[in-house]
This record gives sequence, C-alpha cells and structure tokens, in this order.
Amino acid sequence: MSIHIAIVGSHEFVAMIRSLGSPEDVRFAYHPYEHPHEAATIAQTLGSFDGVFFSGSFPFTYATPHLNHVAAHHVVQDETVLLTTLLYATLTHSVSLDQVSIDLVDPERLTSILDSFPNEQGPPAVMRIHPELAFEDVTAFHTSHQAGHAKLAITSIERVHHELVRAGFNSQLMIEPTTTVKRHLDQLIQQVRQQLADAAQFAIIRYETDDPTLLDHLASVRYLGGHLASTQERHITILTTKGEVRNAFDEDTLAPNGSYRIGIGYGPDYQLADEHADIALSAASDERIRIVDDSKRLSFPTRDAQIPYRVTEQLAFDFIKQAGVSPVNIGKILKFAKRKHEFTAKELTDYLDVTRRTTERLIKKLHDAGIVDVIGEEMSYGQGRPRAVYKFNFPTS
Repeated sequence: MSIHIAIVGSHEFVAMIRSLGSPEDVRFAYHPYEHPHEAATIAQTLGSFDGVFFSGSFPFTYATPHLNHVAAHHVVQDETVLLTTLLYATLTHSVSLDQVSIDLVDPERLTSILDSFPNEQGPPAVMRIHPELAFEDVTAFHTSHQAGHAKLAITSIERVHHELVRAGFNSQLMIEPTTTVKRHLDQLIQQVRQQLADAAQFAIIRYETDDPTLLDHLASVRYLGGHLASTQERHITILTTKGEVRNAFDEDTLAPNGSYRIGIGYGPDYQLADEHADIALSAASDERIRIVDDSKRLSFPTRDAQIPYRVTEQLAFDFIKQAGVSPVNIGKILKFAKRKHEFTAKELTDYLDVTRRTTERLIKKLHDAGIVDVIGEEMSYGQGRPRAVYKFNFPTS
C-alpha cells in the first residue's frame, strides 16, 4: 500500500524535496506557500493524507490546530544547521561573528556552540523568534543592527530574508543541509509506517449486555468496519482492526448509552486478540470499557493509566512464585518500588488507589514471602499508633 505525504513549505523547500526523490511506496504531494501563515489554510484544504511534512516550526505551528489524527513532522533547526550556516556565512561574506545579527527559535543551541569557540570574537546579536511574533519585528531587528555594527543578517524565515534583500540589506537564509532535511523526512515516513501497521492490527470487541437494541446499533454502523463473529448469550463479538476501533472512539459509534461492558483486545492475530478481549472483559474494574493491547497491558479510554498483565522481569516471576500476588498488582508494586524503597502502608495505599485493607493484605503476602521487611516506625502528627515503615527486600536471581 502506498504512503501519501503532503509537503508544505516555501517554493525553495519544495524544490529541495523534489530533488531528493522518494521511496517506491511513498507519494509526495507538494503545497508551496508564499508566506508561512498560509500553512494554516493549506492544512484546512489538504484532504486525506497519511502524513504532512513542514519546512519548519512556524508553518508546523500554524497548521497543527487544523490537522486531525495525521502524523506531522517538521525540520528542526539543530546544531548541524547552525554550524553549517555560520561556517558558510563567515567564509562567504568575510564577516566575524560579532558582525552578524541572527534570529533563532532556540538561541540556547547557538550558545552551546559558541561556548566551544575561541573567546577572541564577540557573539552575534541574537533575537529569539516564535510563531506569534510579527515578521515585521524580525525585519526591524536586522535592519536596526545593520544600521550599526552588523554587516550580515542570518534569518530562519524566508519571508524576512526576501524583504531584507529587496530593501538592499545583506541577508543569509539559514542553511538546512540536505542530509538533515532527509533525516527528518525519513523520521516522518517511519512514523507513518508504524501507525499504519498499528492501525491494521487485529482487534476483537466483546460486548456483555442484555440490551437487544445493541445489535441494531452495530448493524447501523456496519459492525465498526469489521464483521459480526458471534452472538452468544449475553455476549456479542465483533472482529475488526485497531484503526477501526480508534475511528469508533473518535466518532462515538462504539456503542450507544446502555447497561453493558465492553472488552477490547488487540493482537498480531485474531486468536491472541480474542484472548486479550476476554482478559479486558473480566478485568476487576468499574470502567465500562477496558482495552488489553498486544503486550497485555490493560488500559481505559477515560484515563491514562496502564496496568501490565504480562511482566517479563525475573523479579516479577519471583513475586508470583513466592507471594501469590496477582499480575496486575505486581506491575503496580514494581513501579512503586522503583520510586520508594522505604514506605508506609498509607503511601502504598495512595499509590495503588485501593482500600487500606487491600494494602494490608498485600503487605502481609509480601512480608510472608520475605520481599518486605519492617525496618522501623514513623510517628504520626496526630494521636494514634506509630506507623510501621517497610522496606523492599527483593530476592536476587
């Protein structure tokens, strides 16, 4: 399947991309502009693309609010760009650094470069730029310095460069080496490939419901881009893809309001996706919709939390064998242990977001297995008994 990428930039930038060519399975559509602000309008009229590549951070920022669920990337003004430009400017225009005015998105990059230069020369005049800045202010910055000591303007903005040249000032546009541009373009292409592969992953949606109207809803939305696998008692199973599930979330077509639970499983084949859907549906959670991905991580559409159901660390296997703790809690406890080697029951309760009684049962299992030791007490600020302080004592494998 061919990948379709839109190229948005100045005429010079578009010409550079054309000269690079493209992989056999990648098609470029070119959208040049006269002014970076036009990138917003272009984004609103692009149509369907797998990815959009911008010439810089300004057009990227202007266009991003108008891009929905499309991979986007832009050329970053890194140290290679700055060094190439400074070397070219000083050699070609025969100027010293203190005779240069330069506008930059990230002046700190220039500072780190100049720190390695000899201190015999003064630094250039630097202006920090951002997408909300009026280009006229950038032009004024350079013209004011050339009215004084500066002999050359180096600018990141093609519009500013052309205005300076038309006004008779010496200007050098920031040089982006072809290798730098190609590297960023390749990053976008790889990102798109990964997203397409991810969207094509197998998905099983299993509904648990007594609502007879759910089938009618699923038929009306064409079974979420897949097909109806089974309608066993109280369960409806849909075979589809991860991309179609995401579309269902975006379009709010996964299910109407009703009293039912949904387990979604992803996997490299339908058998694993089906297993993961079962895990998701049976998960001990009050969430109406649960998802288990191909790495057996449980997540919920309404919050960012992820719970690992598959833990591959040797230490985790020791946990399971010695303490009999569930895989869900093992993943959580391992993360907690990386943050705190010493803890109280209250701290663990707050982190796990469970009841104090549940935490006490977990601590007892871990203590009986020799994984947690009591090392002291913590005096409470109010009245009451001191709190026990525990320490993780992981067995070595």
